[in-house]
Amino acid sequence: MEGETQPPPDSMEGEARPPPACVSKVLDDDDLLTEIIIRVGFPTSLVRAACVCRRWLSHASDRAFLRRFRELHPPRLLGFYLAQGYPYDAARFFPMLPQPPELAAVIRRTNFSQRPFFSKEEGGTMVGCSNGRVITRRLNFSVLNNCVLAYELVFAVHSPLCYDYDHGMAILPGLQLGMPCLYNWAQLFSKVERDGSSYFYVTVEDTMEPKMNVYMWQAGDDAWHKHLTLGSDRLLHPQSTPKGVLVDNKIYFAAGNAIVILDLTSSILLTTQLPHGVDFDLGTTMLSRVNDGSGLYLIHIKELQLHIWLHNGDNWLLVDTICLSETFAGLLEDELTVDIRINHVGDYNGFVFLEMGRSVLYLDVNRRTLCKAYEMTTEEKCLGDIYPFMMTWPPIFPTLSPARNAT
Repeated sequence: MEGETQPPPDSMEGEARPPPACVSKVLDDDDLLTEIIIRVGFPTSLVRAACVCRRWLSHASDRAFLRRFRELHPPRLLGFYLAQGYPYDAARFFPMLPQPPELAAVIRRTNFSQRPFFSKEEGGTMVGCSNGRVITRRLNFSVLNNCVLAYELVFAVHSPLCYDYDHGMAILPGLQLGMPCLYNWAQLFSKVERDGSSYFYVTVEDTMEPKMNVYMWQAGDDAWHKHLTLGSDRLLHPQSTPKGVLVDNKIYFAAGNAIVILDLTSSILLTTQLPHGVDFDLGTTMLSRVNDGSGLYLIHIKELQLHIWLHNGDNWLLVDTICLSETFAGLLEDELTVDIRINHVGDYNGFVFLEMGRSVLYLDVNRRTLCKAYEMTTEEKCLGDIYPFMMTWPPIFPTLSPARNAT
């Protein structure tokens, strides 16, 4: 992964001592070697194993092997960033404990709030966190005679797991926009592809004639370009706070009591109604991606009942219900009269961060475990936004020069 992009060790030059015969007999068997490597447990350890020699790198980077590795070792939640205040202070990182000793160095690299562009003094505001990367934003205003004429958005993409801080941050070209008061809803989306990352910045002008603008930047571009502009009553007054999700080439976001679907390929807007009995109120409903890109999860909480719906095609299917008051009575018994709200939902419906009074609760959906992840101090007025930080997948393996010899 990005945290393992340091130069490969000298053993890749083919100068290491030959192993004992009994060890060599095992390691020379490709099937046995693969079974050993797949048990290293973490992507960081997998990259270190790939640094041994070309043969090990070939096994570790094989697509079929990586699919199997991911099934055995799903992407791990390392912790979460908490962004509070307006303008936000530099977001603080809180590790999810306990973590295995092998990840101690990885956890330390996630706390990078004093780096340029991210600190409060530099005006950086966290706006996204996905797959081992953190996205911050800076606003630059164009002012004439004390009047703001326009503004520029400058995004920075941080890779805190990277050893080399100079190469652990990429600044995207500035995006020139009109007055911010014209936009009722705006969000940045990112998509990792084989030839690099793409970013989409979506704005909705909630005026008499609602209009949606989509700006796009791809790796290698020297500027943003307007991908499309759509005007439609299907926008249905989108809510400003709930987060949309990008699934494959479709963006889903809440608007009124429906979900608007923007197809980036066909430039078509569609709507789908919410499941029966579900209202899209702030803090009660949130969207999440399905792992294989085939659909969408909707997580809804009402009266201590957490419902998980799957949208696949034209239908909603209730796939899970968790009764918080019964399942986690020991943790909640003193707080049952306090409203519980959803702050963030992890990708692929793996976990949910909940707000309960002045506490943050972490719910592992698959394991049915609930724990307190954070307690607000007496000085804090509101919780703010939670941005879960996941270990990067797939790993980024070292690139070998042609001069190196296989061992």
